[in-house]
Amino acid sequence: MAGNRGNKFRFQVQQDIFDGQSMLDENNFYAQRHGEPAELTMKLTWLLGDSTKSFPLAMATMGDIVSADGGFKKTNNKVKELPDIQFTWPVMSRLNKASVVAVTPASTVNVGVGNQPFKLTFTDNWIKRNYMIESPLGIQAYVLGDPVKVSEGFEYTLQLNAVSDQTICPPSELQASTLWCDLNTFNAESESRGTEFKRVAPGKYKNQMSIIRMSHQWAGNSANKVMSITVDHGGKAMKLWMDFEQYQFERAWLEEIEHMFWYSRYNRRSNGEITLKDIVTGKPIPTGAGLLEQINNYSSYTRLTYSFLQNVLANALFGQSDTDGMSITLYTGRGGMREFDRAMKESGTIQNLLAQGGGNIADKFIKGDGNYDLVSTGFFNAMYHIDGYYIKVKHNPIFDYGRRAVKSPLHPETGFPLESYRMVFIDDGMFDGEPNLQFVCEKGRRMLHGVVTGLTNPPRQYKIMAGLNNLSQGDLALLSSDIDAASYHRLATGGVNLRRGNTSLHLEISPSVAGF
Repeated sequence: MAGNRGNKFRFQVQQDIFDGQSMLDENNFYAQRHGEPAELTMKLTWLLGDSTKSFPLAMATMGDIVSADGGFKKTNNKVKELPDIQFTWPVMSRLNKASVVAVTPASTVNVGVGNQPFKLTFTDNWIKRNYMIESPLGIQAYVLGDPVKVSEGFEYTLQLNAVSDQTICPPSELQASTLWCDLNTFNAESESRGTEFKRVAPGKYKNQMSIIRMSHQWAGNSANKVMSITVDHGGKAMKLWMDFEQYQFERAWLEEIEHMFWYSRYNRRSNGEITLKDIVTGKPIPTGAGLLEQINNYSSYTRLTYSFLQNVLANALFGQSDTDGMSITLYTGRGGMREFDRAMKESGTIQNLLAQGGGNIADKFIKGDGNYDLVSTGFFNAMYHIDGYYIKVKHNPIFDYGRRAVKSPLHPETGFPLESYRMVFIDDGMFDGEPNLQFVCEKGRRMLHGVVTGLTNPPRQYKIMAGLNNLSQGDLALLSSDIDAASYHRLATGGVNLRRGNTSLHLEISPSVAGF
């Protein structure tokens, strides 16, 4: 009997409460576990907001995205399928170039005086005979003949185009690394010789796709468990635990792709080797260049100003012959949006217009009735550049609370992560009939997914995908495992590519702003 007295404690999940208080009040009520806090609402509150618009690139390009109900929704995106994860595309830069002085002559005193020929060695033979060439200071010299190959480069025989015997070539124009350019040919009135035509062959850029995977596992009867909270998604109330799990899976998938599009780095060496290997199989793991790595133009700032923005954009795009009417999208976080708006408002032109009320511009920024009830209403989210292109601002939430933002130092004024102040100006217009910003995938592997079935109840979404929707509980199903567990797997290949990385600009706020 003594042993049986303890059996009841095996099934006891809470201990008995012995309350010796004589006064019965609220304290006794709660102490005896009769009361629970009231539920304000059973709907889940997103402390950082719902993030359905957090992935502008991924949502615009992924195509067949699995929806919350297990189906698919088609998007009208433009993803180019390629037969291999590596890809190249031909590029042409300038059709003209300057030639570089390879070595400083032994003597730089009175060079060219009295119209005497002199020799100058360049690193290449781009300049041809009969051309007039010019130095940075505007000194002009005529190429008397074909260059001669020497150990340092190509030796030219030149003569100054001078009207005075006292004219010389300054020593500064003869120094190594000095740039000279050819202007045009000049020839005698008769019996002149022909001048060679010069040509430029196109080069190639190269990038590669990345391969990402994600899996979801479950066991037992977890597919039918009901949560004690309600999650609203797309106007539908989710109560099943598995529905909420799959929603988080889809969100995590988009987050992975968005980070890859922005931050991924190219890891194939010039000899084609990839040193990053799978620890199990030993096979190489390719990673493609994301947008930040593909942009040629980079600068930093501490406090954005209108003049700095005008100048840095002009410098980045200077020399492009087709920028008129170019449309550029500025992707940035909330911090960058504030910097852009403040820079516009603090510019001298806007300040004067606001002060004068010219063209009713003040009405765009201040509303209100009476003398005191004023409301600030206007914010800048676009600008026309003096060189002819249009810039529109687009919020990129990944810069605000993405994975990089979590570890980013904070701005001392706003408390925003410095990542929120990143500004990426993307030329997303058309070039020769094709978009400059392109999304690529490997043909046949844009997205592969499947269910590994086990002896467990699959979620209704995965039943639809696996063609098991007509099976009822207890029906015989073909299994791939006898374990009371199952899993869903997804694989995708892809990447983002800028055909012209030199028409975009990357601005990053200086870490010194946060005291680093």
